[in-house]
Order: sequence, then C-alpha cells, then structure tokens
Amino acid sequence: MEKDKLGLATKRIVGDILADSHSYSCSLNIKNQNDLYQHFMPFVKGGGFFVPSKHSFALGDGVQLRLSLFLVEELIVVEGKAIWVSFNGDSNLDSQGVGIQLSASESEIVTTIRSLLDDMPQNHKSTLTM
Repeated sequence: MEKDKLGLATKRIVGDILADSHSYSCSLNIKNQNDLYQHFMPFVKGGGFFVPSKHSFALGDGVQLRLSLFLVEELIVVEGKAIWVSFNGDSNLDSQGVGIQLSASESEIVTTIRSLLDDMPQNHKSTLTM
C-alpha cells in the first residue's frame, strides 16, 4: 500500500461488486472541514459516517465506503457496516441515507479525521445526524 500526504495507507479499488451478497459499495465526497463535520459520526464506537443514499440498506449490511477526503489525492476505501438507516421523511432528518460504523481495522483514518476536526471551532452546529 502507498501512503498519501496525511500518511494514510491507500487501498486500490478493484470494482463495485463485493463477494458477499450482503455487502454494498458507496461513495462520499468530503470537500472541506465543514463537510467532514456534517458526515462524521464521532459518537459511534470506532467512528462512523452518514452517507446520503437512496439504496435500501438493512442493519448489519457490510459496506465498502469510497471516501474522497479533502487534503488527500486518492480515494480512501474503508470497510464498515450499516448501523443506522434513515428513510426519506424520517424524523427531523432531511437526508435519506445510511450510518456506517467503521471496522476496527480503520482506526488510522478515524484518528486522522478526529485530528482534522479538533481544529474546528466547537459551536455545536447541527449535523446530518443530530
């Protein structure tokens, strides 16, 4: 594996189809620190992301997330599972999508993301999940 500007190991993408029929691939483009704040779920054990999607995920579905993160030139591919599903019109949330809990093996990216968010003023803005 190669290392990018932030020192993260980058994985090469092989394709959209995953071997496990209960695994899905989705993408998330994080353009800036505010986007990261909106999508990252620090309250999830091991970290997680909310990904807007019209796909019907089931809780526990395996997910391969292709993460395009500002400051990083290559896609970051992380593994996780669906732990939250938001349908169109659910509660006060505007976005339909899935909450993905990252696998324990993804701790390096979670540490990097937490450090990127540490620089952000804590003004308790709402996010896509809370």
